[in-house]
Amino acid sequence: MSPREDPPTGARRGRSRSSFLKDLRLGARLSLRGDREVVARTLLTALGVGIATAALLLAASLPVILDNLGERNADRMDYQVADYPPPPAGDDTLLFKVTDTQYENSMIRGRLLRAEGDDPPLPPGVETFPGPGEIVLSPALAELLDDPERSALRRGYDHTVIGEIGPEGLVGPRELAYYLGDDDLTLDDGAGRLPGFGGEQGSSDEPVILLLGVVGVVVMLTPVVVFLGAAVRFGGEKRDRRLAALRLMGADRGATRRIAAGETLPGIALGLVLGAGLFLAGRPIVETVPVSSGLYTADVLPHPVLALLVLLGVPLLALWVVLVSLNRVVIEPLGTVRRAERRRPRLWWRLLLFVTGIALILLSMRIDLGGVGWAPLMATGLLAALFGTTAVLPWLLDRLFGRASGGPLSLQLALRRLAAAGDGPVRAVAGIVVTVAGAIALQSLYAGAWEEFTVFRAESVEEAYEEMEFGAAGYQLQAGLRKAPSDPEVDDLVAEVPGLEKALAYEETWGVTAEGSDARIVIADCPSLRQMADLPECSPGDVFGDVAGVEAGDTLLVGAGEEIEPAEWMVPHLTGFEGPPLEHHWYTSEPPAPNVVLATPEAMGLPEGLSVRGALWLRVDPSVPEMREELQGSIRALDPASSLIFPVAFVADPDMIDMRDALIAGALACLSMIAAGLVVGTIEQVRERKRVHAVLTAFGTRRRTLIASVLWQTTLPVLLGIALAAVAGTTLGALALIAVDIPVTFAPVDILIITGAGVVVATLTTLLAIPALLRTMSPEGLRSE
Repeated sequence: MSPREDPPTGARRGRSRSSFLKDLRLGARLSLRGDREVVARTLLTALGVGIATAALLLAASLPVILDNLGERNADRMDYQVADYPPPPAGDDTLLFKVTDTQYENSMIRGRLLRAEGDDPPLPPGVETFPGPGEIVLSPALAELLDDPERSALRRGYDHTVIGEIGPEGLVGPRELAYYLGDDDLTLDDGAGRLPGFGGEQGSSDEPVILLLGVVGVVVMLTPVVVFLGAAVRFGGEKRDRRLAALRLMGADRGATRRIAAGETLPGIALGLVLGAGLFLAGRPIVETVPVSSGLYTADVLPHPVLALLVLLGVPLLALWVVLVSLNRVVIEPLGTVRRAERRRPRLWWRLLLFVTGIALILLSMRIDLGGVGWAPLMATGLLAALFGTTAVLPWLLDRLFGRASGGPLSLQLALRRLAAAGDGPVRAVAGIVVTVAGAIALQSLYAGAWEEFTVFRAESVEEAYEEMEFGAAGYQLQAGLRKAPSDPEVDDLVAEVPGLEKALAYEETWGVTAEGSDARIVIADCPSLRQMADLPECSPGDVFGDVAGVEAGDTLLVGAGEEIEPAEWMVPHLTGFEGPPLEHHWYTSEPPAPNVVLATPEAMGLPEGLSVRGALWLRVDPSVPEMREELQGSIRALDPASSLIFPVAFVADPDMIDMRDALIAGALACLSMIAAGLVVGTIEQVRERKRVHAVLTAFGTRRRTLIASVLWQTTLPVLLGIALAAVAGTTLGALALIAVDIPVTFAPVDILIITGAGVVVATLTTLLAIPALLRTMSPEGLRSE
């Protein structure tokens, strides 16, 4: 055609646009109207895109989840917003006391309440204010109390149940919580006064917690992206042969790219719908996940902006992966260069990606961006480093196995497949490599933070009990009560609690000297005082002590409270003694308890109405399994406002425990997704090579040889990738620890467990593909249309 005969520019543009849409429609028709293998590829792509979409929508829900949790926690704030000194009592005020307790591995959130008027404020989620002896339970605690095997726990909460705490008053559906009405509660019991519940929503400013969150999100999302990239490549070799046929029919290279994109679109569209369905169907499952307090279904809602990014980003990323994969394949009318000698991978840009990630991480540590401005830079660096780790794997695989030969036949077949398949085997294990590298980095950071923010008191719980012995009789526990129990109550306590060897009840109050110093006064009879300390002769009316500034004849102001005026007590006489009584280490920083006066009841002679509290010293056998739960229930039955603290080997930050639970849940989700993707990818590779397997079988190759070759094809890249991931993960973990000024330490056992889990997942998923492999080992596979 001469230039004069060229159509107008608009006509060319119109035909180009029409050709573009026709090519996309042709590709879509091929994916939906082809043979069973083509349809199976479309369904596999949809499944992969759906799983990735559901995971990304779940990640997009994280801001909403955190906001809802923070809002509910802020709405029920009490001691955090209580004024001191307390405001005057009124019709719209209440008294509350925190009575949190540890039960097994869970925390029971407890509050004692007492209305001071006719219109007390209601806690969130509570419809009726509990009166004296009435209790409102969370559904999880109510279910726990209904368990026949929880008799010890039920003993401590044997009150009239008048209702349940609603979702707006709980962090999650699995939270153990209660509100108990107590008409005897006073400010002198350690209570606070509130005109209403609720305060401002706070946020954690601890950089370690923030860094753990950033690293955790990046580590959990990176395998999703890798899995998505592998999903849209399913059936790539068969697709290339179809495109070669289209080239033979006259399609140019641009048309084949558009047709390939159109062939992927139905799978992507179906995957988006499937992912949204999986996400909506899976939301109620979060209420059954036994991690921390759990989540409500309504909490798991994607942020609108992030959800839009997911629904737009997943198709764009999938199409980009398809087009990039075509760049490595030159499709000609008579075949593809995939069957010819491939170009060996280059190293420079792969290392550059990893080094760039490390540089961004170091930059985020050195530049003051204010607040949490370092977080995006840190996240970008982690992403680049993790993807750089997988990018280096093809180069290593080529250098180690690209020219290798020798060994058994199964190994030779595997090596030839690895040398000829390009990045195919790497894509199959890339998710595991990224997951292992990220998990090692995250575990290293968490292990260092745990060591830094955890107070270790003993090597074991048994050793903690031994180190915490106090008093002449070797007690280990101290319980605080509002009044001392009677002798029959103490005897019943020892009889009903297995492992409780001895109990000592006494009273205590505080006195103030003329100089303003405090002295703790313990009141008990002589047999009890002798169990506390090594005393000389004791008789009614005696007083023992060696307190600086307190001498016989001095007057102390004793029994003062928030609303109680103190009384004067003149010290009749003082007898010194060796070795002051020892308290539980939780109550004093050092084992000796100084400024203690031991007095018999006859020496005190105090009037009624003073602030005098009760206490129990307890000696137990920690080897008795049910001792702790039984003792907790019995002490709480004596007084719901009691306090009882057990010796522990370490004291951990609650935020670190919550973070650990979240990381465990995320790791399990990632491993499940990677395992599913690896199964599908391995089966897809087996299906792609069914003709080769049929030829080898027809020539007499043993089935076990082919099975072993498939195992070698997976095992070799996995082992190499795991080793690479261990190096990269420990490097990233060390950088993260340096970023928050924590000494660089590693947990070799944890790293071995993580790497071992990666190898086990890869091996098991490969074994699951063996049935599909066996079906390809038949001469019938040589048939072709």
